[in-house]
Amino acid sequence: MKKYLPFNKVTAFIFLVISFFLVSCAGSESDEGDGIATFLTISSDGGNEKLLGKTFTFTVKDNLNNNITAQSTIFVNNQPITGNTFTPTTKGNYNIKAEYKNLPINPITVSAVVNEGTNFKHRILYEEFTGTWCGYCTIGLARHEQLLLQTQDVVFMGVHGPQGSPDPWASAAGTEMQVFKNVAEWPTMYLNRTTIWPYDSNYTNMSLPLSMLNASSKIGIKISSSFSGNNLSANVKVFFAKDYNNLKLAAYIVEDNLVHNQKNYNSNLYGGVETIVNFVHHNVYRDKLTAIGGDAVANTSSAFSSEFSKDLQYTIPAAYNKTNLKIVVMVLDGNGTVLNVREEHIGNENQYEFL
Repeated sequence: MKKYLPFNKVTAFIFLVISFFLVSCAGSESDEGDGIATFLTISSDGGNEKLLGKTFTFTVKDNLNNNITAQSTIFVNNQPITGNTFTPTTKGNYNIKAEYKNLPINPITVSAVVNEGTNFKHRILYEEFTGTWCGYCTIGLARHEQLLLQTQDVVFMGVHGPQGSPDPWASAAGTEMQVFKNVAEWPTMYLNRTTIWPYDSNYTNMSLPLSMLNASSKIGIKISSSFSGNNLSANVKVFFAKDYNNLKLAAYIVEDNLVHNQKNYNSNLYGGVETIVNFVHHNVYRDKLTAIGGDAVANTSSAFSSEFSKDLQYTIPAAYNKTNLKIVVMVLDGNGTVLNVREEHIGNENQYEFL
């Protein structure tokens, strides 16, 4: 004789069987890997350690292995970045995380390191002690133009004077520089501050300055600045990829694109005219931001893999055109020879020039 379960018990039994079947086949929606994203991961190409100046590229995925990098916001030390690449400019560790739909993520740490293979762009310094009244100084001005045709890796400063001359940019600051360099005649031309570029009528031979230009440098320079009204604040950082001792850092203000008539006694230059009307003068020396010969850099700050930082302040005279002002920064050895030099317009920020 067959026995039948009451209707309500039959219903309950069938419901339990169906529920077990569904759970065992489909699983829970919160289970990992079943079609629901529950967390994020972030990774870096080529490992989490690279040489300073090399670029990290990050990839963001969810737990379902979907690449959602383009939809995510990536943070470096809690600051959002644009895109998914990051190039460190300072050695050290960086915390990397990403955000997407408030899903949790375990941050990673990447490191920028330095080794003896790190190199920076090298530039030379060309200084001319000149004057708008000085008809022979056009040789030095033409040399600057010719040098720029062969390399952009040069920083120029034109120190005008002497005081008492009709030059509109002769100043006490210029006189201080002239006394510092023992200049007694115009033009006088220096390369890297300690090598005299002899005066002659040849303004096209660039063999001397080009011979001083190295393929690379172990000293990197970067400059940042801002101004509020006439108050200029600047920061200079110098990175050393080998040990140095007895260095100095010198910084100056120059003004570019100043226009004035220029005397010319060289018949083979600028059409041979005696007066060049509205000649454009470049990087005219205005003032110092450090001691005239530079401020000392402690040996502990110029050791291998060290970064030296210096803050600078300056009150910009009302007569200066801020649009044309630049900061020139140079690192000099114990003999006063320039090892590397860089320039940047005020209000801008540049980065280390890794090679």
